[in-house]
Amino acid sequence: MGKIAVLFPGQASQYVGMGKTWYERHESVRERFSEASEILGFDLAELMFSGPAARLNQTENTQPALLVLSVAMFEAIRREDGIRPSYLAGHSIGELSALTAAGVIGFADAVRLARIRGEAMAACSEGSGGGMMAVTGITGAEVAAVLMGIDPDGVSVQVANYNSPKQTVLSGSAEGLKLAGERIAKLGADAKVIPLNVSGPFHSRFMAGAAEALEKALQPVQLGAMAVPVVSCLNGQPYVPDDDIKASLVAQVTQPVRWTSVLSTLMEAGVEQWLEVGPKDVLKKLTLHTFPGANAYAYDDEADRERQAQSKLNRPNLVGLCMGAAVCTRNSNFDEAAYERGVIKPYQELQALYESAEKEGRVPTQEEMGRALSLLRVIFETKGTPAEERVQRFKHILAATDTEELFPEYADLILEGA
Repeated sequence: MGKIAVLFPGQASQYVGMGKTWYERHESVRERFSEASEILGFDLAELMFSGPAARLNQTENTQPALLVLSVAMFEAIRREDGIRPSYLAGHSIGELSALTAAGVIGFADAVRLARIRGEAMAACSEGSGGGMMAVTGITGAEVAAVLMGIDPDGVSVQVANYNSPKQTVLSGSAEGLKLAGERIAKLGADAKVIPLNVSGPFHSRFMAGAAEALEKALQPVQLGAMAVPVVSCLNGQPYVPDDDIKASLVAQVTQPVRWTSVLSTLMEAGVEQWLEVGPKDVLKKLTLHTFPGANAYAYDDEADRERQAQSKLNRPNLVGLCMGAAVCTRNSNFDEAAYERGVIKPYQELQALYESAEKEGRVPTQEEMGRALSLLRVIFETKGTPAEERVQRFKHILAATDTEELFPEYADLILEGA
């Protein structure tokens, strides 16, 4: 199984009705929505499913809505589909989703932070007279060169997002954006300028007040250990233990999102599958613009999710390997009652697990794989399988299915030689 990167979207991915299917299908998603609604003081599900769009698009509502849905979807697919990511990354507010999914920030804290961040950014936008625009067809370096020629200090306009090799977003005052657009239009027919329908100049110096508010809100938050590496969109590099994550989140509010650097870092790290978890498919498209032909999937698209699941069917089936190991292992226990109880019945359960997944055309869930390993362990114990053989069997199964980190208790058994 190749390395997987899970990507969490940012603002502009929201839409009325987002997450409704996930809410209806997964109890865990409903629980997260309920928890978030209590924190926010309003019914998040009603807002997301019924709108109105104008209210959902208010930054103070958009940001917590994106975070809650993204994290809830991640938890559901990791538990039920057995997704085991090698890296996490998020675009702007999506990085807060990534850090929450990685266990660094607790869910309740993350919801509060997303709300505060959104409220503060909305407040900074009021009366700023600023906005944002996308530039396509030319490189980010070319865009930055234009800005240096008209505003070297970034006072009125600056790069907000380096999204792909030929998509850059600018943020600034109306005057600054107008002047930059005029200069860029002169670069040739390939260069196109597209005004964005946003409420303010995000990721610019105009958001200084929002950065201060977020810094204050982050002070009492206790950070946990990072269970999955997270790549920062501030510098495009994975966080390391000495990094000040809080300072990075604060700086991100006024600094550009370096998404092209994030994608390049992940590609260099050997990522083979890119899964966007959250509403729409913005990050999937940016991945394909950067790496044409990449195995990129948007989990908000049912067809994409089915294609991603189909791509896993050719991988070794852990439950099937457990069945094979159970059959191939020699028996040295001739107590018929014990054999019936500790070999035949566990094997029948293994067979049922395998047939259930095969009938539904899916891979076993993490819960099913864990159960299969425990059943195989019972069979080994009943048959009296030598410790050395048990080690080799478990080692082969975990290595063949690339699930060592998913089931550390069995990796520990291998190390202990039992």
